[in-house]
Amino acid sequence: MRLHIRTLLALLALGVAALVSASVAQAGIKQAESVLPPGQSGFVSLTGLPDGAGSPHLSDQVELFKAFKYKPALFGQQGATETPRSGVQIVRGPYGVPSITGATDFDAWWGVGYAVAQDRLFQLELFRRATSGRLAEILGDSFLEDDLIARRDYYTDAELDQMLSRLPTNLVRRAEAYRDGINAWVEQTRRDPSKLPGEFTALGVQPPTWTVRDTARIGVFLARTVPSGDGVELDNLRALRELGARAFAKLLPLRAPGRISTVPRKAGLFPSQPGRTVKQERAAYLRSQRALKTTPLPAPAEAAMASSSKAVGGSYMWGVNRKARKVQRCKRVRRNGKRVRVCVDGLVLRKGADTYLFNGPQLGFSIPELFVEFELHSPVQNIRGVSAAGVPVMGIGHNGRLAWGFTSGLSDEDDLYAERLTGPETYTFKGRQRQMSCRDERFDYRAPATDLPDRLGDILNPGSLAGSRTERICRTVHGPVQAREKGVAFARRYAIWGRELETLVGLSALNDARTVRDADRALLGVTWNENVIAADDRGNIGYWHPGLHPLRPKNFDERLPYPGTGEAEWRGLLPRRRTPHVINPRQGYLLQWNNVPSMGWTAGDGEARERQTGPFHRSGILQQLVSRLAAKPSYDGSKAVDRRSGTTAQQRPLFGRQLRRARKGSKGKARVLLTTLIEWDGSYARADSAGKVEPGVAVWENFKDQAELIALRRMTPVRLDGLGAASLLGKPGKSHEFDISNGEAYALRTLDVRGLRKAAARTHDAMAARFRNPNPDTWREPRRMYEVTAQGAAAIPDLPFFDRGTWEQSIHLGR
Repeated sequence: MRLHIRTLLALLALGVAALVSASVAQAGIKQAESVLPPGQSGFVSLTGLPDGAGSPHLSDQVELFKAFKYKPALFGQQGATETPRSGVQIVRGPYGVPSITGATDFDAWWGVGYAVAQDRLFQLELFRRATSGRLAEILGDSFLEDDLIARRDYYTDAELDQMLSRLPTNLVRRAEAYRDGINAWVEQTRRDPSKLPGEFTALGVQPPTWTVRDTARIGVFLARTVPSGDGVELDNLRALRELGARAFAKLLPLRAPGRISTVPRKAGLFPSQPGRTVKQERAAYLRSQRALKTTPLPAPAEAAMASSSKAVGGSYMWGVNRKARKVQRCKRVRRNGKRVRVCVDGLVLRKGADTYLFNGPQLGFSIPELFVEFELHSPVQNIRGVSAAGVPVMGIGHNGRLAWGFTSGLSDEDDLYAERLTGPETYTFKGRQRQMSCRDERFDYRAPATDLPDRLGDILNPGSLAGSRTERICRTVHGPVQAREKGVAFARRYAIWGRELETLVGLSALNDARTVRDADRALLGVTWNENVIAADDRGNIGYWHPGLHPLRPKNFDERLPYPGTGEAEWRGLLPRRRTPHVINPRQGYLLQWNNVPSMGWTAGDGEARERQTGPFHRSGILQQLVSRLAAKPSYDGSKAVDRRSGTTAQQRPLFGRQLRRARKGSKGKARVLLTTLIEWDGSYARADSAGKVEPGVAVWENFKDQAELIALRRMTPVRLDGLGAASLLGKPGKSHEFDISNGEAYALRTLDVRGLRKAAARTHDAMAARFRNPNPDTWREPRRMYEVTAQGAAAIPDLPFFDRGTWEQSIHLGR
């Protein structure tokens, strides 16, 4: 009888939670939509491989995405209902997104773990192995390098357990509930093998029991790698030697001229190294050159290993106020013994103010996606959005009062130190010999197998254990040793070291925030460096560039390796309240596309070369579009920004004035070429009946290349064919086919009219040769396709290229 009463109470609580989520919790969300191409699921059965069989939600959002359409993302979706245990209900809407309602907070997170395992069990296995350095055990020796980095630059089990012990009890209990939900579904697959993803059968493995430690490893990995990644100091040093000090400083300045910042200049400069003067920066550059003159460089292959990750350059978002009145507040203050009048611009939000938020995080397209979407309702939470499989927080999304989005911060949060060795595992620090902390790690790996269906064989690499290898892993006082060369060990120091899991605490608080001011307090707790824009239903918008940022030594250059002798140590961390942020700027909008957070922020040694493109940074097109949206805000207008920015070569709208100046007075081939570019509006998505795009697409790409060659050859003598130069000049990432490189942006910034005409004439010759016709009307290439990858055995869908988010959300808030 007691069991029946408990069940009845649980069902009653379930009904109350659902009622709350459908009414009160959603009061501030007027409209909400999202799209997750290819789709929610990742399940493929082995027997279904020839036909791509599996879940109907493997790729059912691709057509939505291609048409710039979205699915509903308000709370309370209708669909098939499942009750996997007492106190947990899962409703799956038309696109398979699970809405989990729990009688308690922990019931709800148990349900999330269960639903995520249903959709992404093999992805969970890949994440678990990738973050623990055990991919090669199932995928072959080509993954040994990834495994080495995972164990070298992260934590032992004991260290991870210590980090877990510092988390709030409530968050640990959520992780345990999430774990138990995953394991409940794993148990189902053991009883019914038809529910087991085909990849497990093909590999000859079974999903193991999930642990909280697995969850912690994924959380650590995401906090460390997605926002920023490691630095590229060795590439910079190689470029310095190839290009010379003058050219290096021009191509990698501490502050790119004409840069576009998210925090308006009037709202604050927010310097990354407060108190450091330009004179000190120049002296530091000279001192670093002298100190590094004899420092040996590792071979390129080993230097490439001196990095835990490669940050994914991408992700965009904007937030807009509506019905906000611009004001100027003034007061008299005493300065230098005199009373002066000081005025500050600001906004007063009128009653009924609305806000709009759009976010498109760009992590590349794969099947299944890195994100998994879900909705959660409990007595203490009502949230919807996306997260990574394996972690018990909502990454990006909305609750009933607040919506928030992320982009990678891409700031430089770590440094490489060149340690002078006195022996194989000893080095000098502050005048004393130190012993490295070292351990041996064994790596097992499999050999390839060839008796599988082609598609599965291309993606997976199963077979019997082929061997093992043991690696010596060491740390110095600065951090893990990532490379060695002729008496020098290169060790990396991380500002976030040992504190990655604190980000989960901050994100949990963000999930519960009701206002932008609540979000402001929550983000003081995160330790990673994602840009955040949030909007609430009271008409407020805010932006933050949070995390742990080092206060670097003033006497050495931040773009290059530091000496590990003790003379170039950090001065501490930048105070949290001094990181770039702004709430309700006078302009009435905020935007971010991985541009610099503030005008006082410097480049550091980050691998995001796009930060150097100044006025031609891709965020420039957003600035044009979002500023117009802010003048006349609307929900459809916000989505229209995505269509325009996601189908346009970003720099073409920013370069129109220069093209018109160059054409004026031009003749012959140069005039024909410049006219072709001027008549093209930048769209690379508009195609004819044969699937070919307008001539401007191919012309613009070649024109940028020709301009870069002309501009760089004026920097004689420099070596342009070296690996360091190639790294410094950069190239657009796979998510940004038609974006601009650092070298191309330098050319567009610096070439005069004569240089632009010369580039145009050369482009005309190149196009005529490529298409075997001097008529620009014939210079049409096929519409480009996106390179979609697979994390399993699912068939890869065709996806035309768009510079858009891996997942997109559009939210309208108000009262």
